[in-house]
Amino acid sequence: MPDTAPKVDKVLFVTPEVTPLAKTGGLGDVAGGLPPALRALGLDLRLVMPLYGHIDRKAHSLSDTGLEFTVPVAADVKPCRVWQGQVGGCPVYLLGNDQYFSRPGLYGDVYGDFGDNLARFVFLCRGAVELARALEWPAQVVHAHDWQAALLPAYLATRPFDLGPLDQAAGIITIHNLAFQGIYPRHDFHLTGLPHYMDNMEGAEYWGNISLLKAGLMTAGAITTVSPTYAQEIQTPELGMGMEGVLRRRSTDLHGIINGVDYSQWSPEGDALLPATYSAKDLSGKTICRGALLKEFGLHDGLIMGFIGRLTHQKGVNLIAEATEALIEMGASLALLGTGDAYLEAALSRLAARHPGRVGLKLTFSESLAHLLQGGSDLMLMPSSFEPCGLNQMYALRYGTPPLVHATGGLKDTVSSFDRAKGAGTGFVFTKFDGEAFMGQAHEAARVFAQPDAWRRLMLNGMAQDFSWTASARRYLELYQATAQKHHSNL
Repeated sequence: MPDTAPKVDKVLFVTPEVTPLAKTGGLGDVAGGLPPALRALGLDLRLVMPLYGHIDRKAHSLSDTGLEFTVPVAADVKPCRVWQGQVGGCPVYLLGNDQYFSRPGLYGDVYGDFGDNLARFVFLCRGAVELARALEWPAQVVHAHDWQAALLPAYLATRPFDLGPLDQAAGIITIHNLAFQGIYPRHDFHLTGLPHYMDNMEGAEYWGNISLLKAGLMTAGAITTVSPTYAQEIQTPELGMGMEGVLRRRSTDLHGIINGVDYSQWSPEGDALLPATYSAKDLSGKTICRGALLKEFGLHDGLIMGFIGRLTHQKGVNLIAEATEALIEMGASLALLGTGDAYLEAALSRLAARHPGRVGLKLTFSESLAHLLQGGSDLMLMPSSFEPCGLNQMYALRYGTPPLVHATGGLKDTVSSFDRAKGAGTGFVFTKFDGEAFMGQAHEAARVFAQPDAWRRLMLNGMAQDFSWTASARRYLELYQATAQKHHSNL
């Protein structure tokens, strides 16, 4: 075999979510934004995802390819019919199986996670192999995302069955949030299709159970996560979620690459979901957006603090709830959008009822309201206890809405503290995760907001930041090539 691996030009990108087809969080946005940027660099990249029952096939111009094959799941075989669409010019193949995917929800419903999720995502991983075979498409790299696709690098490394045209492919896995690890009872190991020697501490075994994510982390040629700081944090007991030992062991193969932003969707100059567009050269449209936000959330004027996201402790919503009275006393109004933990929803609902005109709450998720909050808020609250990357802070910077963030993960990597004397910095950053530190930066934000020239400088600093996907895509392309080269030399 030649010493030099061929140039990587074909990548199979396997993910449980792709925006706009299916999304529960940042993973969907990455899977919708990174592939087009890689395609622009010359890659033939093809995405694979499940055909979930809620996906509107007509609205997304999906077509039935007519391609059918069977997918082994343990001792059974399941039928698969393939549909196809496009995201940013990249082909997306959707693997259809009514038993597994013709239901509302991606991973669960109001009663919790689906009981057959292990089998469902074994189907996705085995199905991706069968798809490559059916297409006769020899990708040099398979890029798997999160625990749902984590068996693919393990299949490539252990070769427990015929891999067809993927028999020389290198495997890469990306961790979007280490809190989700695909943990199942050890007696279900046989469903994975992995060889028996992977059923131990050196393989998929995890504290008496099995973890699909661990199987991928132990076998992938390279591991990426979504910010440089998070790549360091997950090697510590505090944020390693029990995987810190595995990740320290693989530290030389672990890379933190910051997520990018799709500015064709998230930029105030051309945002069709805003009541008025605006730019760094002409901010007048932001005043119109601000007025629309006040009306939509029934708020009085003041320093408008926005929040968009899951109402959970991880997102720091407990800090916001505990500080609400103090924030109102300093003249702030809060516009909050999202759903989440019942106790936080109830706490915020009580605050909204107690402070009409000061706390506006929408217990839902709406793309149009998310855009309105970015455009109409003065300050974006992101006090997450941990945050692998975060996208809302990067959107907020582009919209001239300075973020107030906890110094963790991607928040630390993308937001810098504003220095009033120097006029440098893009937001407000607190280091210790507690209410006192959070309120300290809220007060600092109020002080700067009271100085219009300083606030304008802060807004313009943020709007000048560039977190487009291009730079991140180049890093991924370099990693694909290096990983394929290393894999090729080991074959």
